[in-house]
Amino acid sequence: MRTRKARLWDAQAIYQLVHSFSHDGTLLHRPYMDICENIETFTIVETDANEFIGCAALHVYGHHLAEVRSIVVRPEIKGHGAGRLLVQSLLQQAEESGIRCVCLFTRIPGFFEHFRFRVTEHQALRDKVLKDCLRCARRNHCDETAMAIGELPAPQDRLSTDFMLTPHSGDLVQLHF
Repeated sequence: MRTRKARLWDAQAIYQLVHSFSHDGTLLHRPYMDICENIETFTIVETDANEFIGCAALHVYGHHLAEVRSIVVRPEIKGHGAGRLLVQSLLQQAEESGIRCVCLFTRIPGFFEHFRFRVTEHQALRDKVLKDCLRCARRNHCDETAMAIGELPAPQDRLSTDFMLTPHSGDLVQLHF
């Protein structure tokens, strides 16, 4: 197995695999066009015979933060090291870019603890919250663990530092600016 940066012709395989895990909420839905537009953020893992096994994306918010997104491996390959290769590749990319913190939201924190990710508060990762959590159906009852490796973003590095999520009534969120 080996990793490489995704190319546009990988978009269909990425879409199909991500889509297969988005129906139950395991992964956020990524439209095909979104994958094509952001193909340079994806890394894939493949066999020595160039067979697609899995993918992950590194979304960069700035030098202060990047996020591991859409990490998934074909179910029949699980447990053979493909996920490990993807995480190692993304962490190396972040380090080479001078990114101080890499974060992710997950339901399998034990896997990421092997890479020295540590549990953190969701609100410490405001860039991520602003990007995805506001639209998420589970925003008021999130079942994902926020994790990070490296130096958490300082308040002045975060997007919209005056942003606050205040629970209102039911599933509604009141925004304060």
